[in-house]
Amino acid sequence: MLNPHRLSAVDWTVMVYMCGDNSMSNQSYEDLEEMIQVGSTEQVKIVVQIDNIASSTEPNCRRYLILSGQKQLLSDLGEVDMANPQTLIEFARFVNSHFSAKKYLLILWDHGNGWPIGSYGADYEKGVIYDQSSNNWIGVADGELRYAITEIKKVLRKKISIIGFDACLMGMVEVASEISDGAEIMFASEEVTPWDGLPYNDVLSVICDEPDISQSALAKRMVDITINSYNNGSQGYEPCTYSAIDLKQYVKAQKEFTNVCNIISRYANSSAIKQSRNLVQTFAIEHYPPTSTDDYIDLIDFLEKIRNGINNQNDQQKLQKSIEYFDDAVLEKKYVGSYLANAKGLAVWFPDNYIAFKRQLYDYSMLNWHKTVSWLSFLNNYYGIDDIKPTPVTLLSHKPGNKNDFRLFWNKSIDLAPVRYDLFEAKNINLIFSDYCDTILHWISEGFSTSAQYYYSQLKSFYSGTGNNLINKLTLYDSLTLPSGGLLSFRTFYSTEENYLVTGQFKRDIFYVEIAEGNNDYLVLDSFYGKSEIWNEHRYLLPQTEKFLIRFRYNTDATTSNLGVYIDDIKIFSFSNSRLIKSDHRDTSFYFFNIPQGSYYYLITPIDSFNNKGFVSLEKMITIENYCEPFSLPSPFYADCKIYCDFPVQERPDLYIYTLSGELVKKIDYSAFTGNTVYWNGRNTNNQNVACGLYLVLFKSDNYCKLGKITKIK
Repeated sequence: MLNPHRLSAVDWTVMVYMCGDNSMSNQSYEDLEEMIQVGSTEQVKIVVQIDNIASSTEPNCRRYLILSGQKQLLSDLGEVDMANPQTLIEFARFVNSHFSAKKYLLILWDHGNGWPIGSYGADYEKGVIYDQSSNNWIGVADGELRYAITEIKKVLRKKISIIGFDACLMGMVEVASEISDGAEIMFASEEVTPWDGLPYNDVLSVICDEPDISQSALAKRMVDITINSYNNGSQGYEPCTYSAIDLKQYVKAQKEFTNVCNIISRYANSSAIKQSRNLVQTFAIEHYPPTSTDDYIDLIDFLEKIRNGINNQNDQQKLQKSIEYFDDAVLEKKYVGSYLANAKGLAVWFPDNYIAFKRQLYDYSMLNWHKTVSWLSFLNNYYGIDDIKPTPVTLLSHKPGNKNDFRLFWNKSIDLAPVRYDLFEAKNINLIFSDYCDTILHWISEGFSTSAQYYYSQLKSFYSGTGNNLINKLTLYDSLTLPSGGLLSFRTFYSTEENYLVTGQFKRDIFYVEIAEGNNDYLVLDSFYGKSEIWNEHRYLLPQTEKFLIRFRYNTDATTSNLGVYIDDIKIFSFSNSRLIKSDHRDTSFYFFNIPQGSYYYLITPIDSFNNKGFVSLEKMITIENYCEPFSLPSPFYADCKIYCDFPVQERPDLYIYTLSGELVKKIDYSAFTGNTVYWNGRNTNNQNVACGLYLVLFKSDNYCKLGKITKIK
């Protein structure tokens, strides 16, 4: 048993967190034997937490103090989830309590796959540390690794001196960004690591023989020793890469790269970028050697190739500065294997095609790297075929002191391309059609049916069917009238084919939403392909028309087909007195001044620079209780105008137009009004054109009086 009394700090404590609860269980025993060849010393302690698969000779999880020639059992933990970040944190807390040190080396030992969190790929290709018993892993993009390392920093009351990844493909900027707040140096591989991993006997010998070695010196030696062991050394010959990254310098490089991302985005579709991507050093995930189609590339090599391929000297200098920052962050880098000759220390995600990019886009957007650097925007520009909608917005409002003025504002729509907004207003919104999709009574069906397999509300939904060479249609039986336009809303859950072929073409089974006005042919309102994880609502503004029809269509090709499409909760609303307030608005707020009494509904549609329209926002109702001041249309006016006044329906006011000095220019009787509006030809009582300037307008009846100002200009 350990003495619970806290010992004085040693020079180094090596913490090895070994998850062998998977296909690497046997290898974990071999690496333990390498550690035992060295063992702890007075100034260096080697502590291991190891979890093995249930069928192994020593199942479940144990903690050992590694001694020369033996391993001392510290505790038997039974079955634990090594992929739970809290388990890793508790290991660090245990080590800090019993083996406090001036410097800590933490090695994460297991399968690794870089930043992804497992939306695609095999179970062990999810972040790092895959625990087969729990079917869990420590994710990178979802913040689990960042959380664990940050908490360990709190436990140790200092940064981890070196985090070493004895795992594949962890030498990425995306990983470095996640752990930079909790560690000083990262040791990792850009490539798949050899099965034997680190030569623990050689690495630990350096620490034990030189306990006062600095963290940077040790990290460099770790690279040298490991590479030498695979370059016909103690572990034979096997292609691999390893690098040591100074994370403090890396953070500076990442900050500098923010501006460089904007520069290379301007060249995204240039031959310089495309050639650089084709020739850049890549890293293989599932095959050897790496090819140009692999998703991970060497970032520094890529930047160097771009720098050499562009002609703008100013941009070249900025690229060179960024390269130098990254070079400063790479303390040491080495490789074995001629096809890895341009591995320069740090990899980055750069999928070969747009479909691969889009599939993991959501996961990637959670990374610290993405929140700091506009790499995704660069990639999006590179592919140049953005078909991703900007996210819907939520409308809010604020009323200042003047009760007829207000401000609408909304959250910024999320998109990789610049977004603009269309602002729409309606006086009334009425539900004119609703279908919960439990029967096809209101529809003409060609291949669609109802299904109880998936539904959003009640117990059924419309189903597209699945299979090859489908052209299935669902058409609204009776047409509807939308004299002032309207809104379509429905929900879908779908899984359709979307693939990228080696020929460079996209292969898709597509679900279309189509509308027809009058007797015209159907036009595509929207299309869907790929996979939705949950039921989603889709909302669209509809045109003004006397005859409106909607059709859903599902087309598949001659090969693979997936689940298909489910539709539920179809609703159509009609508007009255609707108008487009502002198109291509760049801001996320809009001011309204002197608005007439009444209730108004506002909706926002985000549109990106690739002309992808996001779904229409939920409507925001604004109620104005006071009567507004009179105003002209247009305002200011040039020759003649219409003058609007807000007044009670029972009143019959006359209009008086005055100069600022109080001289009557014109009186117009109520009999000339059209509703709340009256026309003025810009002439006075003597039928002469009035001069440019400011005029007072007074609407007055026995029980109502309202004064306003209008302006005439040249």
